[in-house]
Amino acid sequence: MEESKPQLVPAVDRALRMLVRLQKSNGDRTVSDLARELRIPKSSAHQIAATLRYHGFIEQDKYTRSYRLGPGLGNMVSHRRRHVELPALARPYLKSLAETARMTALLGVREANHVVLAAKVESPSPFDISAPVGHVLDTNAGVFGKLFAAETHEESPGNSPNAVPPACTSKSITDLNEYARELQTVRVHGYALDLEEYLDGVVAIGAPVRDVRGHILGAICLIGLAVSHGR
Repeated sequence: MEESKPQLVPAVDRALRMLVRLQKSNGDRTVSDLARELRIPKSSAHQIAATLRYHGFIEQDKYTRSYRLGPGLGNMVSHRRRHVELPALARPYLKSLAETARMTALLGVREANHVVLAAKVESPSPFDISAPVGHVLDTNAGVFGKLFAAETHEESPGNSPNAVPPACTSKSITDLNEYARELQTVRVHGYALDLEEYLDGVVAIGAPVRDVRGHILGAICLIGLAVSHGR
């Protein structure tokens, strides 16, 4: 049975049609172009375009005044990739790592100034550490902090950070030069260690997850109790 067409909200329908039109077009579109192609009044096209531009979904060329797709849609796609697609892809690997290392395996993704735990597989050991999916960490926290900081500072002069994250334990790195060397080690070897630097009695090892262009999408880490893993 064919599904009946839902009752559409005209303003929303027009805005979405405008986005689709810009996506399908080979070049930029002026307000006049959009009004004609969508068969709507020019004043309506102008208002819709202004609203979409305000929210970052389209952008306007300051010289030609024509419109193109903006970064807002890309941000939404990236969010879905990190929080829906990436966890699904990572879960089999997390399971294998957790079973092999007998540690809890986590996937973390960066959101602004935080790291969100997007997926996890518990350690098979009954006496180990864990964290819930959705848990939010500071972007500088532990092994995730080192991995993301190594990426962030790679393009800075000398690859050097300008500050050290706040100390969490007596084993936290507090010297700026030592921290810079630690990040360089992460870049060279491709993984990071946390030896009770974020939580007393907890160790971790992690590595970045990258897309085909080499851009970091997130990070996978193994965490466990130091007493259970040779510390």
